[in-house]
Amino acid sequence: MVEEERAAISRATALHREGRLDEALEIYLRLLKARPGVFEVERLVVFAQLQAGRIKEAHVAARRAKQGHSSNPHAHVLLGATLQAEHKWERALKAFEAAARLDPGLVEARYLAGNMLANLGRHAEALAHFDTALVLDPRAVEALANRAQVRVRLGQNAEALADFARLAELQPWEPAHLLAKGALLHGFGRSAEAGEAAFAALQLKPDLADAHFLIGQTLRSAGDLPAAREAFRLALAAAPDRPAFQLALARLERELGEAEMSPAPSDPAPDADAAQAGLEPADVPHTPGDLGDLEGIHAATPAAEAAEVAEPAPSIPSAIPPVPLPATEPPAVDPGLPATVEAEAVWDLAPDVAQPDAGSLPVEDYARPEPPARLPPDEFGDESPSPETVRLRALDALAEGRWQDGWVGLEAGATGDSSAQEPLPLPHWDGVEMPSVLIVTAEGNLADLILFGRLLRLLADRKIPARLLAQAGDVPLLSRIDARIPVASDLAGVDVRDAGLRWTPIASLPRLMAPDPQGWPHPPYLLADPARIARWRAMRPDGFSVGIAWNGDLPLLSAFAALAALEGIALVSLETRPEAEAELAAMPFGGQVSRLGPGWDGDGSFSDTAAFIQHLDVLVTGEGPVAHLAGARGRTGLVAVGPAAHWCWGREAGTTAFYPSLALVRAARPGDWSGVAEILAARVAAWRDAAP
Repeated sequence: MVEEERAAISRATALHREGRLDEALEIYLRLLKARPGVFEVERLVVFAQLQAGRIKEAHVAARRAKQGHSSNPHAHVLLGATLQAEHKWERALKAFEAAARLDPGLVEARYLAGNMLANLGRHAEALAHFDTALVLDPRAVEALANRAQVRVRLGQNAEALADFARLAELQPWEPAHLLAKGALLHGFGRSAEAGEAAFAALQLKPDLADAHFLIGQTLRSAGDLPAAREAFRLALAAAPDRPAFQLALARLERELGEAEMSPAPSDPAPDADAAQAGLEPADVPHTPGDLGDLEGIHAATPAAEAAEVAEPAPSIPSAIPPVPLPATEPPAVDPGLPATVEAEAVWDLAPDVAQPDAGSLPVEDYARPEPPARLPPDEFGDESPSPETVRLRALDALAEGRWQDGWVGLEAGATGDSSAQEPLPLPHWDGVEMPSVLIVTAEGNLADLILFGRLLRLLADRKIPARLLAQAGDVPLLSRIDARIPVASDLAGVDVRDAGLRWTPIASLPRLMAPDPQGWPHPPYLLADPARIARWRAMRPDGFSVGIAWNGDLPLLSAFAALAALEGIALVSLETRPEAEAELAAMPFGGQVSRLGPGWDGDGSFSDTAAFIQHLDVLVTGEGPVAHLAGARGRTGLVAVGPAAHWCWGREAGTTAFYPSLALVRAARPGDWSGVAEILAARVAAWRDAAP
């Protein structure tokens, strides 16, 4: 590699570390164009694309690298990383296992395969992979951290405690290891030692909310309730958006005989009348858990505390590594040399255990609902399928319209996964009793929340006092579904000491209330702020206006060129992702597309877009939240779906019962929209010609 290319690599990796991913990618791609097939540069391209959220592009690049370097185990690891980012655990597992076969001594291939097995619920097999990795490298902290978590899931708490103690020795600067060790010690009833571990974690990170909470638990176990209360207050001050902390503090204050619970530092719940009038509730900081990684693990509860409803134990953080950025400059790679990279150059960052997961606090088993029904034995035979397998089969059932099987299987898959987290330490609602307040948690992506959100209206119609607990950024949009159901990002205004409180995730509402979607409220059910509708009327372009969204799918964006070629069509991009501007600029027709401008939807997800689409004639989009938004608003649209589409789009039909205003155009092959482009253009042209 010539000196100029080495300098370019150095400059690109420096930009990469600074987070200037577009600039780094530009250099990487230029280098690859000049010298195709340099694996180290291909690897950096994939990492940068993953970190920029361009998962589909990363997948394409990783597959190309694997095809060009099929004998290089690191190329298989690279492909596995993109599949992992797509949550395709089975396929990622095959890629990592292929890497291990090519190089049996490749440590990261072993522990990454173990990660995927753990995500699939195959914990005994995962443990074997982690054991092998640690034989190869006893100081592999990633494998050690993940083995500790799997051991807890298998009930091997003593062995897990030894692993966390070893992690604390290997990385004494890492408070998460101390906190995990303390949680297990507390579970063994060794509260004094647990308190010492929590105090040691606080020395490293004084504002660590879970450490304060663990100290509170140890003090409560020791009978020092006033001191425990102060520790819980410190935990809540450090993380005011943690409903579980609010509940624990309220119960302790009830024990102490206090009449009033100290108010949590949070914003008030949105007023129903204000929501109806179009006022937007204030944003409240909220940190969601990462559902793609392994979540926290239940610690055993001492018998003394299990007599009453126990507080949740601190979260044992996930050790599943994110896609890492090389910590050192990549070595110069000469195309004439074998395209191999040392293991440390591929996965050289520690796992994401810098702090406990603030959004995935585990609770005791009483809060976890039993599977709603036993799955029929003839479906799975005598095998015990993994939770992921159960979930995938449930999604197939939903896509085929077998609603009861789908809802039951979906919930059985969730409750059968020992890594699943419950966000609130409350009894689960059975769909029958009348709770004093039902807390509905908005779990999943925004598209699913828009889809299921209409069921909040059924709760209000049945006069069930309910409240939706959502991420702060989604509160303004979801508040527009039904003014009778408050939506907030915390439990301010709820008496968390009330024994009649119940909880359910929003995805359980179909099974509990209306298994057949024919009984769901029909669109439009998501209203837009009238003031915003009036405000954005002037933005409507001249001509037949078509809103487009592609959700990062560049081949689909390319297919929109057929729309741009139509006469009298005005295209408007509805994408607010930061990288969307560069994606449009790279298209020959990009200059014909109007943009929404900076600050759009700045005060909440789709808060402006929901109003603006009122002024568009048609929306053309791929799968994703824009499609669901258009359907929920009852706007006319076309949705381009692939062969492996979301279950709500079904398998073959050109329509969906969930959104009657939308028509579906299906691609024959994944990622191939060439046949779809002409159909989209023809449908839009027909609507244009029929418009007054």
